Amino acid sequence: MYTKQADHSLMRTEYGVLVWRLLEHLPDGLSPEFGASVVEVAPGDAVDPHAHHEHELWLLISGHGEFEADGQVRQVSEMTLCYMRPHQKHTIRNASQDSTLKFLSIWWD
Repeated sequence: MYTKQADHSLMRTEYGVLVWRLLEHLPDGLSPEFGASVVEVAPGDAVDPHAHHEHELWLLISGHGEFEADGQVRQVSEMTLCYMRPHQKHTIRNASQDSTLKFLSIWWD
């Protein structure tokens, strides 16, 4: 078993938003076959549009926004699940002007 308290000092800017890459903080010897991060999107901001070779899954923890993949836009909110296939261009914009949009991102080959 392993636990670690989340701390904003562990977050860094990637894709134009704050990202905490969870698996980087596991003890040596633990290396799951997937990646995971917590992402925070400031009010009115967006994740830089991007694509990559992995499958990716987002689970919105709080907030609401506009999820876009390959030009299709959907309104999303807390507990919405978003899936992106490999090489699919995607982004999410925080639709709020006063609260942070937060989601869990998981990716795998």
